Amino acid sequence: MLLDDEKSIAMIDAGNVRASIDALPDQIASAYAEASRLRVPVSYENADQVVVAGMGGSSLPAHLVQSVYGSVLRVPFSFINGYTLPGSVGKKSVVILSSYSGTTEEVLACFKDAQKRGARIVGIASGGALAKALSRAKAPAFIFDPIHNPCHQPRMGLGYMVTGLIVILEKLGVLTAGAELATVAERLRADISEYSINVPSRSNPAKLMASALNGTVPVIISAEHLIGNGHIMQNQIHESPKQFCAAFPLPELNHHLMEGLAFPKDTARLLSFVFLESDLYSKRLAIRVKATQKVLAKQGYGYNSWSASSATRLEQAYEALAFGSWLSFYMAIQNRTNPSNIPWVNFFKKELSKE
Repeated sequence: MLLDDEKSIAMIDAGNVRASIDALPDQIASAYAEASRLRVPVSYENADQVVVAGMGGSSLPAHLVQSVYGSVLRVPFSFINGYTLPGSVGKKSVVILSSYSGTTEEVLACFKDAQKRGARIVGIASGGALAKALSRAKAPAFIFDPIHNPCHQPRMGLGYMVTGLIVILEKLGVLTAGAELATVAERLRADISEYSINVPSRSNPAKLMASALNGTVPVIISAEHLIGNGHIMQNQIHESPKQFCAAFPLPELNHHLMEGLAFPKDTARLLSFVFLESDLYSKRLAIRVKATQKVLAKQGYGYNSWSASSATRLEQAYEALAFGSWLSFYMAIQNRTNPSNIPWVNFFKKELSKE
């Protein structure tokens, strides 16, 4: 079987994405140690809001943070994917500029926008023009060395970006991550060992799920603290296996999606639903998961489930991050496509550079 053939996997995975996924706990541990040394001015506290500006893989951490901490964040928190900041951003606002490469043009535009408005600026990057601009502005920034992401793809370096964002928000007094952030990397190592390449398909949940999704359009369904992970999986499945994917959150999908499955009549052949489940979901959401699965079955749709097993919401989010990374990787191997290549994104950027 292809997913158990390590030599074939190595040939397809020319960019060494597998090593980046294996190193996720190292990314988290490194980011926690380095970001914890960051000093944020006292003047940054008591902000009226926090806005994260990021694109693609660099915006994914904000989705995860919103899902895990949304109900306990002490100030309004939002994220934007574009060239301009919300009209409400002013001198009392904190703008976090998130760009893995440090070269994202939309984020650089938001940097200038934030400066014009006199906002309090913080940055996350591995270098590039953003790192230089932050240095010139003497703005606090988490500038990391991505040594644990050998494939150099932002979506596979989320251990740095997610952990860095959480630490920054804690330093701003926006949330309290607590001691679990310091230990989550070691716990994750044990939790994700079953997804590794050397674990055969018959007992590897990520390989089994990849096989079940082969040749279909995955539809990721998530809820509460795992909604951000549903969005992340969508991004990774688009870029790594080059496979179309959709993501919907509960309970919102119950108010429209279930009626949108009747036509075309052969849709059930193409769609594969994947539920991200958790024993930490609220009682009402757990009931909705089961009821939604029943609706799908009655309409002739099959579904698969993955359940988080960690003890806390944050740990489950990191666990789901690892699972989704491996899942998208194995899907790429099945499609016999190099998961590190993003030819159409690169083509698009070249077209933009001509303007």
